Amino acid sequence: MMITIVVKVPLPLSSKRSFGCTLRALFCICLLAFCAGCAASSTTVIEEETVTNPKPMYRYTTLIIRDLELKRELYSDAPDAGLSGRELHYSKLPGELSDHIERAVRSHDIYKNISRNGTPDASTLLLTGRFVRLGRFKITVLVSLIDGESGQEVASFRQTLWDVLDTTDSFSDLGREVGDFIYRIQYK
Repeated sequence: MMITIVVKVPLPLSSKRSFGCTLRALFCICLLAFCAGCAASSTTVIEEETVTNPKPMYRYTTLIIRDLELKRELYSDAPDAGLSGRELHYSKLPGELSDHIERAVRSHDIYKNISRNGTPDASTLLLTGRFVRLGRFKITVLVSLIDGESGQEVASFRQTLWDVLDTTDSFSDLGREVGDFIYRIQYK
């Protein structure tokens, strides 16, 4: 895509007023080009997908989803004394993300049983993970699937969501991406 911009300068370039108008026009053009580049960027980046399971993933019949670990220092600079309303909201985000992941996995109809608590066994995958970054413009998570019998990691997924304006609205997208990852690896 090529953008052509024509600037008409009504006064000779030697006058101070004309130079200022030309400089402002050039600044506006650069700002528009920068904004157009930001709008065309992708908001989701899958950085890494790894499947190391020796047996097929479709053999698991149960998924237990644990809340991802969210360290307080990722969303607060305040001491541990008290949580503000914003910080209280951020502290509830791991549970909200787990709800979105559960809905996304249920929509794919992969597992007979999906729960948020339970005891892992040989036919169980345990979903755990942690937030690597949580901010207004970027969310990064690291999700691990662990074999219920051996406790070994059988798959991992690292994803970054960019251009996040409202963290809570982006969690449904993030939950869907994790659900899609679990669906993609079923026959690996």
